[in-house]
Amino acid sequence: MKKIISLGLTMLLVFALLSGCANNKANVVATVNGKEISRTELDKRVNFTIESYKMQGLDLTTKENSAMRQQLEQGELEKLIQDTLLLQEAEKQKVTPSKEEIDNNIKQVKESYGKEEEFKKALEQFKLTEQDFRELVVAEAAKKNLYDKVTADVKKPTEEEISKFYNQHKGAEPIGTPERLEVKHMLFAIDSTQQGVPKRTDQEALAAAKLALAEVTQKGREFASVAREVSDDLGTRENGGSYTIDKGAGTTDPAFEKAAVALQPGQVTKEPVKSSYGYHLIKLEKVTPATQKPLEEVKDLIASQLEGEAKQAKFSQFISDLQKNAKIDNKLAPKSGDSSKK
Repeated sequence: MKKIISLGLTMLLVFALLSGCANNKANVVATVNGKEISRTELDKRVNFTIESYKMQGLDLTTKENSAMRQQLEQGELEKLIQDTLLLQEAEKQKVTPSKEEIDNNIKQVKESYGKEEEFKKALEQFKLTEQDFRELVVAEAAKKNLYDKVTADVKKPTEEEISKFYNQHKGAEPIGTPERLEVKHMLFAIDSTQQGVPKRTDQEALAAAKLALAEVTQKGREFASVAREVSDDLGTRENGGSYTIDKGAGTTDPAFEKAAVALQPGQVTKEPVKSSYGYHLIKLEKVTPATQKPLEEVKDLIASQLEGEAKQAKFSQFISDLQKNAKIDNKLAPKSGDSSKK
């Protein structure tokens, strides 16, 4: 439960506006309609995101990841510019949240942590003060209020639109699932540059595939055991080559899918199958038939999805129009492009 709560806070912080102390001209990284964004504000956002990545096992502070960190800084500044623009518009349209609304939102977040100490630890982890957090909540609530106002006139989808979506997406969630093939496979890559994978020519890969096939069909060895020993697919090798294909989804190499579909459960391809990756041996384990829910069961879900997409499209256009009409000066933008809008 704590992980879910922390993720909620993380998402809030990533997309919210971080406000800093007073700026000076040398410390300004961008201006939005005359409003200055300081290096301090940008560093807070960048540092927060770096801490988020560290929790996922990626350290952007190392020399090896310096290019990624530079890209992160550019991306965070662009988000900060957009957030500043949206907050300005929220104030203009008088939809900034009241003190009571903000106090209530902060109270709910604190209560979700159970103890005040746990909440403070979370702030310390991301190097934020309570005032920083309050400004985050103000900005996020203001943007939500602006989104609600801008999209208030978006109409709900018609029965015809819902039925059309249903008929066009019968094999996809939430309506249903496509026919699924559970297979085990071995890959013998051609000209691989991946670390830990032998670099083989086409002929060498084919020969290796045939030797592995003989281990299964002639010596009677378990397919999964051989896959763990010799497969070049590092993503599936440890689990014996297990892989799931959504039939017709276009997410699997066509030659691979065609060969798998032609098998009966328990069968192994008689010859290695060549794909864009190399040569495969495939064993079909199980076929799960396609499923489809009745329209009435998923009607509300479809309506909600279509309405949400329509609202997001309108708000995205609203943001685009704001940016076109704004005076923005991104002082850290690449020299080759002019990010200023006069």
